[in-house]
Amino acid sequence: MSLRLRLTLYYGLVLVAVLVASGFLLYAVFHTALHQTLDQSLQETATITAAEFRIHTTSPEDSSALQSRFPGATVLTVYDAEGNPLFRLGRPWVQVELKSGFMTVQQTRIYNHPLSNGGIVQVMRSQEEALQTLDRAHQALLWGLPVLLMVALGVGYVLADRSLRPVDQVTRLAAQIAASGRYGRRVPESPGTDEMARLTQTFNAMLSRLERSIEREKAFALAAAHELRTPLSLLQGRASLSLEKPRTPEQYREALAQIGRTAEDLAQVIEALLLLARTHQPAERQPVDLDLLALEAQESLEPLAKEKQARVLLELEPTPYQGQPLTLRTAIANLLSNALKYGPVGGRVWLRTRQEGPLAVVEVVDEGPGIPPEQLERLMQPFQRGTATQGVRGAGLGLTLVAAIAEQHGGRLVLQKAREGGLLARLELPAGEAL
Repeated sequence: MSLRLRLTLYYGLVLVAVLVASGFLLYAVFHTALHQTLDQSLQETATITAAEFRIHTTSPEDSSALQSRFPGATVLTVYDAEGNPLFRLGRPWVQVELKSGFMTVQQTRIYNHPLSNGGIVQVMRSQEEALQTLDRAHQALLWGLPVLLMVALGVGYVLADRSLRPVDQVTRLAAQIAASGRYGRRVPESPGTDEMARLTQTFNAMLSRLERSIEREKAFALAAAHELRTPLSLLQGRASLSLEKPRTPEQYREALAQIGRTAEDLAQVIEALLLLARTHQPAERQPVDLDLLALEAQESLEPLAKEKQARVLLELEPTPYQGQPLTLRTAIANLLSNALKYGPVGGRVWLRTRQEGPLAVVEVVDEGPGIPPEQLERLMQPFQRGTATQGVRGAGLGLTLVAAIAEQHGGRLVLQKAREGGLLARLELPAGEAL
């Protein structure tokens, strides 16, 4: 059964309950109102008659004038203290005991009103008219409620169909995308701010983000293929050239050294790609100290620092955090390695960690040439390198990997000009994950 029919069925069941309860309540209120009106009329008739008998001790002088003040179907009888009739309008069709108050005999409503002299004013009127009115109301409810129910069910189905139309559009589009792989299509967004409007807007936003991710992955795959093809071509070319004719041992050693360096670069690219792929998975968090990870990264890069004759100045404050130690250490090492590679020979590099309000922060600052502001965003894309990279080995994945690791931990990488003149790379991690 479709959702439309289920919604209509549920709506119909609720509507039946409401209509039946409303019908019973309406009938009860109508029944009570009719009987109260009849009783009030009898009571008023008796009160008027009693007032007339207080003025005229025996009987009213003009009975026709008195009768004109009452409904035609009213029967009025005045009894003395012994129960003898003193005055009568109409002929009673039932005989009842002369007791004060209301009573019902067969289909006649009777009211006995006591007089001050011990007599009784008896007023009676047939309930047939009220019963006929109630019967007509009962018939109207019996025939009207089913008709009203059918009309309401039809309207309910139309409204359910109209409300669920965006869901059908989303379902059809999802099926078409799954069948064709054309993820560039979008659902017509429903106007307004209701649930269906939010559904179509959210679905389109999801498709837009999916499209950006797929296009980014395509571009990344093309760039990765290009970057891998270059060292592989060098390996193949160098090996082929060395095998063309006999070489001296020194020439073979030189060729093998070049092949080894190229293979090392290729291995670093592949390792970076593997690590970058792992950042798309949720981080397996455990307690870490970012200051200790920064110290480990600095110690691992001591040979590079000595080669560049650079001084690494440590400003490490205790910074407890909860994250993945391997990837966080890799991110810090990449930032520090970039600062050493692109900084001046004999320059200084600052490595800092600290807790900064809601953030756990790692900063790496160098005295290098810096990066123009218009290139900062580009350099965080895969295989993008700056202009001052002559003589520096690398594939351009360092900052991309750091940004991905930061995003994996719910943080971000910020690049900006440092006060020292070089580049300030700032890794910001949310303190919500801190210990």
